Amino acid sequence: MKFNSILFIIGLGLLFMMGCNPKAEKQRASNADVEIVILSVNDMHANIDMFPRFAYVVDSLRQVYPDLLLFSAGDNCTGNPANDQYQPANYPMIELMNEVGFDITAVGNHEWDVNIDNLKKNIEQAHFPFVCANVYNDGQLKLDIDPYVFIENQGVKIAILGMIEVRHDDIPGTHPKNLTHLHFKKGMDVIPQYRNLRKQADVFILLSHMGFEEDIEVAKDYPFFDAIIGGHSHTLIEKPGETKGVLITQAGSHLNYATLTKIGLKEGKVVSKNAVTLDLRKGKRIDKKMKAMVDGFNDNKALTEPIATALTKFETKEALGYLLTDAIREESGADFAFQNTGGVRVNYLRKGPISVKDVYMIDPFNNEIVVFTMTGKQLKNYIINSYKKNGRIPSYVSGMHYEMQTDGALGVYITPDEKRFSMNDTYTVAMNSYMASTVDFESVDEGRSTFKTSEEMLIDYLRKTKTVDYQGVMRIK
Repeated sequence: MKFNSILFIIGLGLLFMMGCNPKAEKQRASNADVEIVILSVNDMHANIDMFPRFAYVVDSLRQVYPDLLLFSAGDNCTGNPANDQYQPANYPMIELMNEVGFDITAVGNHEWDVNIDNLKKNIEQAHFPFVCANVYNDGQLKLDIDPYVFIENQGVKIAILGMIEVRHDDIPGTHPKNLTHLHFKKGMDVIPQYRNLRKQADVFILLSHMGFEEDIEVAKDYPFFDAIIGGHSHTLIEKPGETKGVLITQAGSHLNYATLTKIGLKEGKVVSKNAVTLDLRKGKRIDKKMKAMVDGFNDNKALTEPIATALTKFETKEALGYLLTDAIREESGADFAFQNTGGVRVNYLRKGPISVKDVYMIDPFNNEIVVFTMTGKQLKNYIINSYKKNGRIPSYVSGMHYEMQTDGALGVYITPDEKRFSMNDTYTVAMNSYMASTVDFESVDEGRSTFKTSEEMLIDYLRKTKTVDYQGVMRIK
């Protein structure tokens, strides 16, 4: 059998696996002069271990679709210490994305987790543009992020506009310290400014890191896009469909899935749009060159060193949150310690050895711990305000048990673990710098930095304690 025939069969196998109907494919193709084919992913979160499998699929698809485009809808980083703790941070992901041949990426909120100088390096290293139209700087910052780009593909002009989620506090979900000289506007307020791109291109795509629900609203209010390729909410759209004529896709997260989108044009006009979801986990074959690159990035003895032992499995994020806050309270010497739930990034931890890499998987953000002095009343209000800030989810705690009381006026009932609690007494309260920057609260003093990150404290704590067991631990109602 000839090599090209083998590749053709591989391509058909992929199409069947993605749920395509060959007869329908043939009919759609007959109605179009040209077909733009896009493979898109989102929220990869530095899952570099999936790249050998992903690269093999991409290469196989390119044999069937030589003009295949490869898009990311943002959050390429944060989630794997092999990438996040590399110097410079995110270099492994950028190199892997270069190697597999990405054409463009949106800017996700976690792209800002590194400092601006590091992000500049990431952008300089990338062989593809970063797009985001609703970020602005004050003129002091040179950051090579485009609001949109044009891509020529098979004689078709494609306009790609980038957007990022902006929270109620007017910034994306990252540490405010990393956003110096920058400000953001809501995507819904900015999109109308780029309506004219519709007239300048044959195909108009929004590469969105705003989340599935907001993508739906965009399609309803601004149906001049041909497609919205989305991210941020980690939504798996297994059967992508149209809202007011706009095709909307999103492929879960962590490179478990990808979306193959086809846009057919006849005489320069879009005549067909369809998309199918590919389950990358089902692929067995790998790209050997990519595997060698990934193995090199993973070969870091400083990360794989065991530092303690979990006597039982950590079955919930809450248990990991209590471990982290216990470490923060012990290492900072504070009376109480708090951790926002979004700062714990894994849902479980196996029984057995705990490595440095495990610590950075739990908390990858390198936030310094700050200690404040608060009265009992101020502390109670802090718990309430952090609850509101955290989407009405209680923050993890060490040094007390507390119960949120939401009937009528929002309140909190506090039961300290070690001593009586008084509204008039003062206490030392430790938290990460993200919480210190984003939660509204009052304190007796301005706080003092410990000049240690929460990860450093957890590593030191585990080295000293040697064994941990958090089965059945509950501190919040």
